[in-house]
Amino acid sequence: MGVILSFTKVTAERLGELVAARAEAGDEVWDIERAKGDPSGYLDKSWDGLRYLLEAAESRVNLFYDGDLIVDEYYAWSPDLVRSTGERLRATPFTALAAHYDPAAMDEANVYPGIWTRDGDEGLGYLRYHYDALVTFFRDAAKTGSAAIMHFG
Repeated sequence: MGVILSFTKVTAERLGELVAARAEAGDEVWDIERAKGDPSGYLDKSWDGLRYLLEAAESRVNLFYDGDLIVDEYYAWSPDLVRSTGERLRATPFTALAAHYDPAAMDEANVYPGIWTRDGDEGLGYLRYHYDALVTFFRDAAKTGSAAIMHFG
């Protein structure tokens, strides 16, 4: 097991209820699942590799530090933050990220999960897969005016 990051689409109204409940929202947040047919926002352990590449590409996308804490490991992403993140992701093709993929430098910088030199091009494929899913998730959520819950843990 390890540390993962995921996003789940919710309505702005539902997000407001969870934020208002904060301390009491723990079980409710835990039970939120994506609706059938919604794209997955599950990034597995790719989050830090994506963070590294997004920063290197100067994309202004911050997956890790944006959002407001709801409870424990759950963060609220408003519809405006979802929309602006989606716009930045769409403006950043994966080729712009891949240009900064340096397995040795990533391992030297302790980029989680520390597989980059070992996995080489497979590591880049892993990041591409999750980046494509991330772009799709944010495009769909922004299109519907949705908010999101980010889980990091």
